[in-house]
Amino acid sequence: MTKLPKRTKSQKIGVSAADLLRSVFVEFCNVIPVPQDSDLGIDFICEIMEGEYPTGKLFNIQCKGKEEAKLEGNSITVPIKVTTLNYWLLQPNPTFLIVVDCQNKVFYWCFPQDFIHSLNKKWQKQQTVSIQVPIENCFEQDIHTLPSQMASIVSSQASAIPKNGDYLGTLTLGDAVNRAVNYGLHVLRVPFHRPFQYIGMPIADVAKVVGGQPNEVGNIIVDSEQANMMLEAEGNFINYVDVKLKNTAPWSPNRPFDSEAILGVFSINPSELELARKQTHFHTYYDHKRKLKIGVSCQYEGAPLSVGFSSKYYKA
Repeated sequence: MTKLPKRTKSQKIGVSAADLLRSVFVEFCNVIPVPQDSDLGIDFICEIMEGEYPTGKLFNIQCKGKEEAKLEGNSITVPIKVTTLNYWLLQPNPTFLIVVDCQNKVFYWCFPQDFIHSLNKKWQKQQTVSIQVPIENCFEQDIHTLPSQMASIVSSQASAIPKNGDYLGTLTLGDAVNRAVNYGLHVLRVPFHRPFQYIGMPIADVAKVVGGQPNEVGNIIVDSEQANMMLEAEGNFINYVDVKLKNTAPWSPNRPFDSEAILGVFSINPSELELARKQTHFHTYYDHKRKLKIGVSCQYEGAPLSVGFSSKYYKA
């Protein structure tokens, strides 16, 4: 039978590499795979563990599998799309590129942000950038902790810092996702994944990304079985996003809710935010890194729970 889908060799290597890398990192990290249809350039979100306890220190991994890594001098060259590099630069936590030599079970890593800063600004005009992964940055299967250089980068650059030094009191992304599942909700996929990213973008660009058409005033509405998202325009840019979670209806303004679980639905780590006000019907958070106000609320009797993202009302 020839009219069947085929699994390519590169796909097979990619799956093997991801499985191999995950099997190593689960020894000392909580490893959260990013669903393939939500993968914009990150394969895993990882949280460093101290024994059985989470630390709140997060980092991202993009995994590149090789049947056998070909060394070129002192490094391995990996072409990365400029759009992917820009996405990594948006992340509040560090992103590592890891090349997996599946045959020899050796892992080579680099922190692309350091390499990017060494380039001149003309790289933004390219389609791809050749990232050099030093062969000296390597580890094998038998490690029981994150390599010291990687751990140092995570400690200095990760945004999720334990509150008052209390690791156990810090809610993590993994905790929030688990709470969301307990609510009967699932992590939302593109275009609902981390919707704050659309704020400040031109309307035309957002329309292409989310697959919606602006109405007469420039607003864009995207609907699915799980959520309804309204992207509100001001001038030629999106300045407010509201997402209603359909499966939470009917709710009541007098009924308490777990806003941390709701943030988990959007893959947002609550420990990155400041909880500014908490009312029964409305929880207000501030994202100081992105200068956003985030409101989780029930707007009226029988309504679903909704989350609003705004830069205009930050600290208002």
